[in-house]
Amino acid sequence: MSWRFRARGRRCGSTSGCRVTAELAYLSVPGWLELTGLVHRFYGRPGGTSAGAFAGLNLSESVGDDPAAVEENRRRVAAVLPGGSRLVWMRQEHGQRVLRVDEPVADAGAADGMVTAMPGAVLTILTADCVPILLVARRRRVAAVVHAGWRGTLAGIVTRAVELMQQEFGAERAELEAALGPAIGGCCYEVEREIGEQFVARWGALPEDGWRREGARGKFDLRAANRRLLEAAGLAAQGIHTVGPCTRCAGDRYFSHRGSGGRTGRQLSCIGWVA
Repeated sequence: MSWRFRARGRRCGSTSGCRVTAELAYLSVPGWLELTGLVHRFYGRPGGTSAGAFAGLNLSESVGDDPAAVEENRRRVAAVLPGGSRLVWMRQEHGQRVLRVDEPVADAGAADGMVTAMPGAVLTILTADCVPILLVARRRRVAAVVHAGWRGTLAGIVTRAVELMQQEFGAERAELEAALGPAIGGCCYEVEREIGEQFVARWGALPEDGWRREGARGKFDLRAANRRLLEAAGLAAQGIHTVGPCTRCAGDRYFSHRGSGGRTGRQLSCIGWVA
């Protein structure tokens, strides 16, 4: 997958829906580009002003980066959104809380998921190995974001988001789709065996490519686990999209907590109906 910068708004040569807007490259779901009024983007490192360990488009205010650089990076992202829209942020805490957003607030509060049907609200999520999940209800025009690390995945946070979309917004199972963005892959995500066994205890046997024991530790595939949760929630397999590479393998294009030893920035993923 390449990040080739071209003129404003054009594709950047990737079959995964890579585009460039005002020198900020992002990935998208090709099939979602036909949905009028839907904005969704998986940004990476390119295009920002941060330096050092945070070099690139770091959007997090809580990792030790220069506040002025983060402010400029956020301004750049906001500047290329459609008119009348605004970014809605949350204070992520590796939990299972999913908020309903009904007002044009900049800070929705402490949570790891948000759901909205409010036109112009572009929900955001910051990650550096955890799975950024974007959800959309095509007919009801509902959007959601989920931050899924291993704790949130074990707690089934993405299932909570799907239930909220259905129960409080009237979304129907057949119209729901999801996109699992750039995250650390099963190739690189090494965890203690006890963590893998917690998933086995809750879910039963995991697919061979989802959990591989290697002595006292093992390799775990967070995106595969969340795909399983989405399918169990009733989403069609063809409506669950995997977008982007392993963040640790592609550390030149994405922030990776594991790949950097813990000191790094956070990339942005976002979604919202703006018209």
